[in-house]
Amino acid sequence: MKQFLQILFLFSVIICLIGCDTSVSRSGTLVEYVPEGVSVVFKIRNFETLQADLKNSSLISEFGKTTPHTFFSEKSQLLKYLKPTSESLLCVSVEKDSSAAFTFITKYSKTLLVTDSIKNKSVETLFFKNSEIQRVVIENEIAFTAIVDSVFIASSSQKILQEILEGKTEKSETFQKVYALPHSGGLTSLLRSPPVKTDSVSNNFASWASVDVAVLPNQISGTGIVLARDTIPQLLNVFEGQAPQLNGIAQITPTQAIGVLSFTFNDSEKIQKNLRAFRGEKGEFITTGIFGSVNEIGIIELPQSKAVVLKSIDASLTMEALGRFISSSSSFRETEIFNFNEPSLFTETFYPLIPKTKLGTMFQLDNFFVFTENETVAQQMIAAYKNNATLENTAFFEDYKSSLSDASSLLILKMNGDSNQALSGFFDSGIASEVNGISFKNYPLAALQFSYDRDFAHLNFVCKESSNAARTTATVSEALNIKLENTILGSPVFFSNSSSGGKDIVVQDLANILYYISGSGKILWQKKLDGPILGKIEEVDFFKNGNTQMAFATKKNFHVFDRTGKNVSPFPLNFKDEITRPLAVFDYDNNSDYRFIIIQGKDVLMYDKQGKTVSGFTFKKAKSNIVQSPKHIRIGNRDYILIAEENGKLNILNRVGSSRLNVEKNFQFSEIPIAKEENTFVVVTSENTKERIDENGKVSSQKLDVSTNYWFEVQGNIKVTFDDNILRINGKPIELPLGVYGKPSLTTTNRKLYISITETQENKVYVFDDKGAVLPGFPIYGTSSAHISNASNGKIKLTVQGETDTVLVYQME
Repeated sequence: MKQFLQILFLFSVIICLIGCDTSVSRSGTLVEYVPEGVSVVFKIRNFETLQADLKNSSLISEFGKTTPHTFFSEKSQLLKYLKPTSESLLCVSVEKDSSAAFTFITKYSKTLLVTDSIKNKSVETLFFKNSEIQRVVIENEIAFTAIVDSVFIASSSQKILQEILEGKTEKSETFQKVYALPHSGGLTSLLRSPPVKTDSVSNNFASWASVDVAVLPNQISGTGIVLARDTIPQLLNVFEGQAPQLNGIAQITPTQAIGVLSFTFNDSEKIQKNLRAFRGEKGEFITTGIFGSVNEIGIIELPQSKAVVLKSIDASLTMEALGRFISSSSSFRETEIFNFNEPSLFTETFYPLIPKTKLGTMFQLDNFFVFTENETVAQQMIAAYKNNATLENTAFFEDYKSSLSDASSLLILKMNGDSNQALSGFFDSGIASEVNGISFKNYPLAALQFSYDRDFAHLNFVCKESSNAARTTATVSEALNIKLENTILGSPVFFSNSSSGGKDIVVQDLANILYYISGSGKILWQKKLDGPILGKIEEVDFFKNGNTQMAFATKKNFHVFDRTGKNVSPFPLNFKDEITRPLAVFDYDNNSDYRFIIIQGKDVLMYDKQGKTVSGFTFKKAKSNIVQSPKHIRIGNRDYILIAEENGKLNILNRVGSSRLNVEKNFQFSEIPIAKEENTFVVVTSENTKERIDENGKVSSQKLDVSTNYWFEVQGNIKVTFDDNILRINGKPIELPLGVYGKPSLTTTNRKLYISITETQENKVYVFDDKGAVLPGFPIYGTSSAHISNASNGKIKLTVQGETDTVLVYQME
């Protein structure tokens, strides 16, 4: 994309001005001495202001060790002593050997170049026809200068200077027109024939461009005009008669992409005809109506592949038009993937805007139709879109929007520090290798857009430095995608790995196989269980050495496994009668002297770590079936064990099972677990009544005006409720999109509390902080409740079910 390269290039070569100290005034005669065939001309109005801007530019500083910088910076002995007092031009010409030659033009004054005090210099007068040329050598650097009609000319090429003296200067009408355009600011760049480069082919894009350049400490941007001629085919003219349309490709571009080229149109047949004329094709031409409902087409360059994107204004019409080219292949995350049997369709129709690309797969996301080389790339792009890991959702792209138009004819983006590879294409091979070594990691995006208007186009360019936070891609990324043999049962959870300091994953499938998966996604072991796990897996430290085990109950067994999948003796404990509630684990003093409670209907069985019944616990049997797993709550220095019965009785016991608090009122218990709020016990009944019980057994009731899906949970000083689509965090309401949601889940990790909730129709997982702010990058794709934990690298991880048989792991920055 040479026009992009040239604009970037101007910023590297203007470093030559850093050594100048005086301001200049405007003059209109310098254009007469611009070399014939010049590639770039810089018009510099105010050296003093520009000098400060350039010295403070972080992007310019990246070129510090390249040849252009060395030649033109204060290290350049000739330019170090030039003191212009009027407007100046810096011209860049590409010679036959592809090397760059530089010519500096300004009004002559007696103080412009004073050489008397310079040591290690020589000045030799050469005669060329009727003119004198000074061959100036300073510190082994050579330049050729001449003065003609009060105009001073200095060039690195004797040949170019001689041609100027012979009158071989840039006289084209288009150049004169673009030179005369009004400009603002201290720097204007005039670019010859800025081409678009696709498929390693440079195309004649336009005749000349005039760009006013703004150089800020953390940003370089440009606005200007691009002129094209009708007399020769130029790519810009294919947009003749087209109204620029809104660009939407950022919505579908994965954050890991390295480049994008997107073009828009409102008349698909006309742009097809214009492209055919540009390619020089003759004979009968029948346009295809496939793109009649499309107004944007783009190609996205990924690190190892490419994808073509259509943005439709009527998705049903576009799908109908594509019908004969596609056949169903598979499905991924509720998105159907098709085989595409016309891989050359886009190249034949839109070349050179769409280069030669092998496309065999198609899928649709909302109003976007995406064509990829294979299903693997399709799945990656679908995952990125559903996880909001696209360019549109990055902080730095949001920052760029103010510098760009919403609609354009042609949009070119370079992403993820790939600008150096594009920029190097402008230079000869020697300098190109230097430019390739420049790091653009602080510049995640460079954007260039053209908006056609009659026989010219408006141009916008911007390249900004971004902070680490802004460069982070949506702050959440999919780290693992693990496919199991069968459908998942329940939700995957993290399990501590004391050896690595990180988290492994435990999950059960419908065949009752328990999988233990490493943090890198490798299945380490699997074990067939006698039935589904009741409730959740509890993480315990039996031996008080930091090595954790997993404890849980099935309908017939109480299991304890170590991290290698071995039973911890004397477990498992087998039961003749059915276990009816999930395992409850009490650690009264946080010293790993656990008590395990098994519920069998009315019966309460308490065990210690040796698998023995705790004889001192006297509450052996309730009067009716127990409807919730027993709960341990501490208020002050008192322990309370709460056991809720089907008949409405709430038993509040001490450690040995004796009644600690008598509650006379009966409750219609719901699925919402009994909670501690401040110094009270809270019961939310199935009748939507909130019952608060103080330490004296006094009950206060509050009727809740809520729906049947109401949920209530408290952790520490954070209270979370959910009703319909309203999530409240400590009373702060958060309105979620309408949908069907699971229960909110509260997780504390790295001393921060996170609230997650999953929408089960669109399969979106939301995560909020304790202030009620949704974390950047969310929602993400997921079909179950999520489990959040810290990772060994100090970052936060989230695991959730993806497809029916897939475990997903995300990393949160």
